[in-house]
Amino acid sequence: MRTLFLFFLAPILIFTSCKSATDKVKEDFMPLARGEADEIILVIDSAQWESELGNTLRDMYQQYMRVLNQDEYEFSLNKVNPRKLNSVLKHARNMIFVMTLDSRTLESKTIRENFTDNSLKMIQQDSSLFYTVRKDEFAKGQIVLYLFGQSEEQLVEQLKDNKSSLVALFESAVRERTREKTLKKTKPEMMAAITENHGYSIQVPFGWDLAKDVKDFIWLRRLEADSELNVFVYEGDYKDRKVFEHVDELRDEITGTYLRDSEKPDLYIQRQDIIPVYTERVTFNGKFAVEARGLWKINNNSAGGPFVSYTFVDEKTQKLYYIEGYVYAPGTKKKPLVREVDAILSTFRTSSEVGDPT
Repeated sequence: MRTLFLFFLAPILIFTSCKSATDKVKEDFMPLARGEADEIILVIDSAQWESELGNTLRDMYQQYMRVLNQDEYEFSLNKVNPRKLNSVLKHARNMIFVMTLDSRTLESKTIRENFTDNSLKMIQQDSSLFYTVRKDEFAKGQIVLYLFGQSEEQLVEQLKDNKSSLVALFESAVRERTREKTLKKTKPEMMAAITENHGYSIQVPFGWDLAKDVKDFIWLRRLEADSELNVFVYEGDYKDRKVFEHVDELRDEITGTYLRDSEKPDLYIQRQDIIPVYTERVTFNGKFAVEARGLWKINNNSAGGPFVSYTFVDEKTQKLYYIEGYVYAPGTKKKPLVREVDAILSTFRTSSEVGDPT
């Protein structure tokens, strides 16, 4: 996959160490990116938006988040006419500009004005060039993706072939923004106590409490008037690789043991089997892991919601870890809350990682 650094009307230098005093002053006065972390402003010719190119972009950026108990798009995609793009819209956190050389409409011409003659010539000569990414293009904290091609048909094929990486670009940005916001203020004393008692570490945001702390299990919780966010960590001995094939059964065993009502022990958390648990092999902090997403409920059906988890092994200690975040928020959107608990999970470090200065 090849990328092309285009020279725009207001270019940003690639190497920050080479910035002049004028560039530094300009950066200092640049406005902050605005809007939701997952909002994408898509600037594209209206005719192309209604064509196969538009369908391909919708297939990439208008997919539902996996395994929620209500439909919520992964991204909030807003198509904008290029001739109506104003300074407010240009300060969005995420932007995508789409242009092909074979489109001659006034809208496409407006988008092409962002490219120099030399850049357009390079696109015309090399069909393998189809995208570039620019950070802080019009505002601080912004990511702008430029998609281009000699023809609409050619660009569609490039997008289909590179769908995963182009979507991951914004997924990564949203994840990092959520993590930064969620962990802006933490509880160091509680975090230190967890490490002292268990060896591992996890960042605990302000407003969260330690609901349970026993030998192999901790439960963190944040209670609000209209929602409840939970994170728990289970640690056990690693016995068999087959555990990765039966993460749902491992979860049943953990929640049935540790997540019971203290006053009514016959009430406990279990999986909803309306939708199968979605699992995917991923890399979690450099380790092989199985990510799982599904729905949970209290066994009397009085409450429920989505969960996300990671199962992995610390090779040095041969300890198995199952870490999960689950959300209860009736009548409200679950997507930002799932992202918040996922951000906390991402901070988990095993005891061997905590003790390793590297």
